[in-house]
Order: sequence, then structure tokens, then C-alpha cells
Amino acid sequence: MKRIFLIISIIFISKTIFCLSAQDIVKYVDANLTFVEGEMSATIIDFKNNKENKRMSVDIKFKRGRGTLMEFTSPAREKNKKILMINDNMWMFVPGISRPIRMSAKDSFMGTSFSNRDLMDFDIHNDYSAIILEQQENEYKLELISSNKNVTYPKIIMWVDKKSLLPKKQELYTISDNLIKTIDFSETKYFNGKLRPSVMVIKDILTQGNMTKVLINTMTEKQIKEELFSPQNIER
Repeated sequence: MKRIFLIISIIFISKTIFCLSAQDIVKYVDANLTFVEGEMSATIIDFKNNKENKRMSVDIKFKRGRGTLMEFTSPAREKNKKILMINDNMWMFVPGISRPIRMSAKDSFMGTSFSNRDLMDFDIHNDYSAIILEQQENEYKLELISSNKNVTYPKIIMWVDKKSLLPKKQELYTISDNLIKTIDFSETKYFNGKLRPSVMVIKDILTQGNMTKVLINTMTEKQIKEELFSPQNIER
């Protein structure tokens, strides 16, 4: 009887996974990359003409549905700068300047190949409608078309590992359907019990030799105070 129940359970689970819609897959990808709330530390290394241009360290606090707060810890010239994102709105706080500076989510992140939104927005399923283009034995190939005019890329082609439901690669396109960047995800590791890629590399297609690498050093699930996500409190 136990064996029959186990077989039925396996069949049920297999059918459930097999029947995932494209939008479901993107939701799982979002959920698998971060916790509902917590903090992480990362190292950002930018390359120009295949040579290291700059290296930055950041601490990030996030709370789904509330916002993302990033604080720079190095180098010295960037230390204590903060970037806050709430929905489609972004601000930067610079020590010595009394008021937060408004930012565009589409602009380059500190001169790197990433946009501001790439590193601050952890939920893409809210901004895109997805379809499955291809389905191989081990991966899905999805097409994501933006439903939000404020996103950086109107179209994304994304490859997702079937077993882990984690992204493997993304191609990023302009409104005129030109490929401008690619993102590769690699070196999957456990962070506080959550399996996710620890390395992201974004490459400029139009400027060969320009790319940016993000190394996730730590990621922890913990409760984050909501009052942190406020332009009025960003300097505290």
C-alpha cells in the first residue's frame, strides 16, 4: 500500500512540474533567487576592454513588496553611499548631501554594464508576460515581454534549469528587438539553505570587452524593519 501511494505521489508531482506555465516558472525563478526578506553582501567587479576597471562591495537589505536598500562598503570613495528602490522609484543618498538624489532605474549602475534595476529589482514576474519557446529534457527556454514601460529591457529570452528552476542565461533586447546584453548565471551554492547561483556575469554585445561580474558572498533570511525603506530615512 505504501509503495502504491509513493508511485501515485511521484506521478502527481511529475505532472504538476510538467504542467507549469511560463508565468509559474518565472515566479519560481524569482522565489528561488532570494528570500521573502533578508540581507546579502556582494562584490561587483567591472571590466572595460577586458581589464578590471573598478571593484565595489555592497550590503543589500530587501523585503518583497516593500523595497530594496543597498549600501556601499568599499572602495573608500563610495563608502556609505546608499541606493533605495521602491517599486519603480529610486533614490541615492550621498554623505554630505542633505537630500536623496532621484535616479532612473534604466541608467547604468555606477558606470557598469548592469542597469540600476538589474541589481535592485528581485521580482521580474510582476513586470513581464512569459511564454515557453522551447522545452528540452533539462531546461526551459522562455520569452518574456514587458508589461511595464519602466523596465530596462522590453524583451528577455531566459533559459531555466528544469530541476532547480534557477536561471542559466538571459538575453536582453531593446524595443527594436536588438540583442544588447547577455547574463550568465553560474557556481550554484547554498546560502542559508537556499540554492542559487553565486555568480552573475553581464556582457555588453555592442562594446566587446565590457562586462560586469557580481559575486554573491552571503545571503541570509531575516526580518527587516519596514521603516528602512523610506527616502526620508535613507540617511540614517
